[in-house]
Amino acid sequence: MIATVSKDEGNLHDEQIAAVVRGFMLVWNSFESTLSNELSHIQERLHGMRKQGEGHPDTNYELFYRACSSIYPDGNISMGEFGNALSVPLSTATRTADWLVENGFIERLQDPNDRRIVRVTLTDVGKETYREIDEYIRYRIKQVLYTLTDEEKAILLTLVSKVVSGLRGTE
Repeated sequence: MIATVSKDEGNLHDEQIAAVVRGFMLVWNSFESTLSNELSHIQERLHGMRKQGEGHPDTNYELFYRACSSIYPDGNISMGEFGNALSVPLSTATRTADWLVENGFIERLQDPNDRRIVRVTLTDVGKETYREIDEYIRYRIKQVLYTLTDEEKAILLTLVSKVVSGLRGTE
C-alpha cells in the first residue's frame, strides 16, 4: 500500500521531483540504447556457450532477468511463488515459465513433498545468463555512481532502497 500525501507535503518538493523525472527522461533513451547494445554482446557470448538447439536467438533478456531474479536467490521456487514474485496471475506466470523452458533457461521440477506443486529452477545456461546480466548491471551502476563520494553513494543507496520499499508497499 502506498502512503497518502497531504497537499502541502505534495507541493513541498514538486519542482525537484519534476526536474529529476525530466532528467531521467532525457537520459533514458541513451541508457536504454546502451543497455540494448550491451545485452546484444552478452547474448552473442552466451550463444557460444549453449548446446545445439538450446535457447533462441530472439530471447528477451529484460524479461529473462526480471523473471529469473525471483528464482536465482533461492535456487527453486513454486509456480505460485513465481507468479507472486512477478505480480502476475498464475496463467501469466505459466506462459512466462513456458517461454523460459523453451529457451533453455529454466526447468520444471516436481516438489518432493507434494506432487501437486510444480517448482522452477534455473538451468546451467539460465544461471550463467543471469550472472552475466547481473554483473553488467552492477558494472553500469558503479559507473554512474563513480562521480559520488563514498558517503554520497551510501546515502543514495539507502534512499533508493527506501523508495523501492515504499513502491513495494513494505517498510
